[in-house]
Amino acid sequence: PLINALSSNYIKVAEPALDAVQKLIAHGYLHGEADPSGGPEAKLLSKLIDSACKCHDLGDENMELLVIKALLSAVTSVSLRIHGDCLLQVVRTCYDIYLSSKNMVNQTTAKASLVQMLVIVFRRMEADSSTVPLQPIVVAELMEPVEKADVDGSMTMFVQGVGAHDGAFETKTSTVEGTNPADLLDSTDKDMLDAKYWEISMYKTALEGRKGELADGEVERDDDLEVQIGNKLKRDAFLVFRALCKLSMKTPPKDAAADPQAMKGKIVALELLKILLENAGAIFRTSERFLDAIKQYLCLSLLKNSASTLMIVFQLSCSIFISLVSRFRAGLKAEIGVFFPMIVLRVLENVAQPNFQQKMTVLRFLEKLCVDSQILVDIFLNYDCDVNASNIFERMVNGLLKTAQGVPPGVPTTLQPPQDVAMKLEAMKCLVAILKCMGDWMNKQLRIPDSHPLKKLDAADNSSDSETPTLVNGNEDETVAGSDTHSEASSEVSDVSMLEQRRAYKLELQEGISLFNRKPKKGIEFLINANKVGDSAEEIAAFLKNASGLK
Repeated sequence: PLINALSSNYIKVAEPALDAVQKLIAHGYLHGEADPSGGPEAKLLSKLIDSACKCHDLGDENMELLVIKALLSAVTSVSLRIHGDCLLQVVRTCYDIYLSSKNMVNQTTAKASLVQMLVIVFRRMEADSSTVPLQPIVVAELMEPVEKADVDGSMTMFVQGVGAHDGAFETKTSTVEGTNPADLLDSTDKDMLDAKYWEISMYKTALEGRKGELADGEVERDDDLEVQIGNKLKRDAFLVFRALCKLSMKTPPKDAAADPQAMKGKIVALELLKILLENAGAIFRTSERFLDAIKQYLCLSLLKNSASTLMIVFQLSCSIFISLVSRFRAGLKAEIGVFFPMIVLRVLENVAQPNFQQKMTVLRFLEKLCVDSQILVDIFLNYDCDVNASNIFERMVNGLLKTAQGVPPGVPTTLQPPQDVAMKLEAMKCLVAILKCMGDWMNKQLRIPDSHPLKKLDAADNSSDSETPTLVNGNEDETVAGSDTHSEASSEVSDVSMLEQRRAYKLELQEGISLFNRKPKKGIEFLINANKVGDSAEEIAAFLKNASGLK
């Protein structure tokens, strides 16, 4: 009877039925799993949820609120379980209400409910339990905007209890945008990409190859081979994450004004991804399945959105990337090595004619990174000490220094004097933060209790995961008392020596390559004398063929 009433297309009949469904779910009278491919009871529950979702089509504002309320009760219920396609449909319905409702309160409620659904799905995945209860969370705080003001200013009005992360959508995505991301990189970074890291073009190829899958109107489903994950809670989280990434890549034709709804959909998808990453648990941060999803879908979204001229899209892309650096870097070395130059350094190193808002956004995000000594150490070790990587730490500090010094005299600039002053101040704050946290980090290394004169820095104990080589917790000139610690101390001193050698080797190699690019003969002579290249014709030819950075 309830399903018939919900499907009647008559508001006076459907409204009390929907209210009844919500109360039955909220009070725990509906048990079991809603699954269209399950047994008779599972199919019936699935049909009930489907009928509730379709009440949104009646176009009535009060019905929209009732639909949101019923669906939120369903997803957060501990007795009724919503998985797979049914979950995708629920989240998509809330997403559609957010986009299409003419009532601002309904839009705000739909958005806040999406946040709650995301949170509960991901918390249950982390806990491996369908009975994780709702916990009070202030949605307005989760939806805190990247800059001072919210996109629509409405989330601050809505506060509700929240539970876990995730909701899965059907997705619509267009083909690749016209911007070639490689054009955003300087020659060094292009060479780096050509050398060892993934090539950005592979993403463009991958996206073009999935045109059919991402075609407009295509419904996201959980029955394709890629998501045959045995654990339903993990599969739900994967489906929702993938759907959000695809929605964030939806691009309106030419400009935002042509399709404001599509741009609104892109922005809310990026906001939800930002929340998801900032509150990610251990499984999400370390599981190969989710790291692969980040590489395949989220990196593709960053690739498309980091070049956006729309400020809010750029800000959200920055925020998402900073979360990856802060919380996911252990599994994303190559990806961060590509995106740090593309998103951060590209903007930072433009001193004379930057986009003021973009650069201030980058400087404010860098200020957050620069207070975490472990992140800075990890960046230096994994990139500046790696011969195949860009010198990210060095370039970041140099970019900050040049920005703090201001536009050189006589150089044409697009900046107004107050803008130049504001930028100098932000850059100086970052430099001071770097010096302070590096000083604090060194103090920790030098003040080790006598019983443990030298102990390896365990990056895993740090609040943010890292993948760095270990560093010595002390001065390598320190004398070690007791033979039982001597071998440990020796190995750690050798670790530091090895890192210093790697960095020195890289700097000397780069000096030779730079000389080669100006005077090839002198460059080769320098590299042979420095034992970076053999002196046989074969070895020189191999170097010319394989070395990155040669022009």
